[in-house]
Amino acid sequence: MTITATGNLYDQLEEDPWRFLQLSQEELFDLDYDKVEQIQIALFKRRFEDLKPKLRALQRLAEEVGVEEVSGFEDLTRLAMPHTMFKSYSALDVQKARFDKLTRWLQALTTHDLSAVHAEHCDSIEQWLLEVERTTPLRPVTSSGTSGKISLFPLSTVEETLFVDKNTYIVEPYRDEPGIDAKSGEYVFVCPWPSRYGRHNIPLIMRVLKENCYGGLEDKFVTLDEGTLTADEMWLNGRLQRAQALGEELELSPAEQAIASALATRASNADDRWTRFIENAVVRLKGQKVMFYGALMNLYLMAEACRKMDIHVEWHPDSMIMTGGGTKGFSFPEGWRDVVAERFPHHVPGRVKEVYGMTESSSTAVCCPHDKLHPLPWGITHLMDPATGQSLPRKGTQTGRMVVFDPMPTTFWAGVITGDQVTVHFDGGCGCGRKGPFMDNDITRISELNGGDDKIVCARTPQAFQSLEDFLAKAS
Repeated sequence: MTITATGNLYDQLEEDPWRFLQLSQEELFDLDYDKVEQIQIALFKRRFEDLKPKLRALQRLAEEVGVEEVSGFEDLTRLAMPHTMFKSYSALDVQKARFDKLTRWLQALTTHDLSAVHAEHCDSIEQWLLEVERTTPLRPVTSSGTSGKISLFPLSTVEETLFVDKNTYIVEPYRDEPGIDAKSGEYVFVCPWPSRYGRHNIPLIMRVLKENCYGGLEDKFVTLDEGTLTADEMWLNGRLQRAQALGEELELSPAEQAIASALATRASNADDRWTRFIENAVVRLKGQKVMFYGALMNLYLMAEACRKMDIHVEWHPDSMIMTGGGTKGFSFPEGWRDVVAERFPHHVPGRVKEVYGMTESSSTAVCCPHDKLHPLPWGITHLMDPATGQSLPRKGTQTGRMVVFDPMPTTFWAGVITGDQVTVHFDGGCGCGRKGPFMDNDITRISELNGGDDKIVCARTPQAFQSLEDFLAKAS
């Protein structure tokens, strides 16, 4: 433990939650969870009191639901923002290049002053984001946009190092479970992501790792493709996917036609791209220490590419595979796990670290040998009834919509109602030895359970979340 021995440990953690990251995993998961919950509530209360006067969106939400102060975990179901709020801007404003309106929308979600952003010369969402980054500390993180709009999460330089800390911390060892020191810079970072740079959380993780742990060395990173995946490409790709799913036809501008053509070319060269990636990530890295980072889908696609090339992954035995993310709509063929185990004979399953995480929270959950997910305990994991919005009891085993709160960020409100249904065992007692609540590793998107519908309701004020979205739309 590197925290100073003077003073009470729990007082120090409450004073500065970043100190949780100074604990080893054994120390972290051996904390008295009753005291941890007291810290969580104190931090929830402190962040609300500090950010409410500074964030118009939080102020409006608190007024809508009638909450003036935090008194318990149940307040999170009323004060957390729906995950859809980060894409509540008008798509028409993007298409019409009215980025001054997007600036005003974004201002409601961050404490940073955006008055220096001049959007009048911007004619695409990429240009607007470049202007935001040039004139402010904001570094917005985008989603993949499969719903037809990309989310814009208001991360800033103040919180960027969280992406280093959480993604290196979760691969550290716990007891006799495997782990590595990912901050050492000795592991080549292998990720089958279709770009080296961009604003999705994966390129962001690579950039911040490179700057903070790898001394800026580019050759320590291997991706499926080089270059940058721009916000314009992600925006259009999301619109195209949605139109295809709905059987619609989009009218594209000449600039959008050029982007669509580039995306189509990239998709048509999939076999060549995977062949090149396997050469760089497997053949050339034989015997070297590697940290693989990617969803289960990416791990399988990599194994399948290896099978087609009759290649086995022979990295250094101390290499680590960090994966998770569920199916993400991908249809895995029968026997896919056997393909992965066959092509990664030295690392599957013994060197696999499965995780469950999201951009909105640094409290990533780590999967233990008992196939249970353990959230890093500084963040709040709570449940609400998906149908009524009522807070569920924090005892026994409960299944519901997950609500999270991350106390680390100080420039945006990190209370989020997710789109996931989870089962939480609040009384703890997992056989792996970790204290505190844990989740079953069978997380499901609520939209998949409801035929595509993911309406989020507030128990106290049924229309509160729609009113907040309307408020943000008018703010722009």
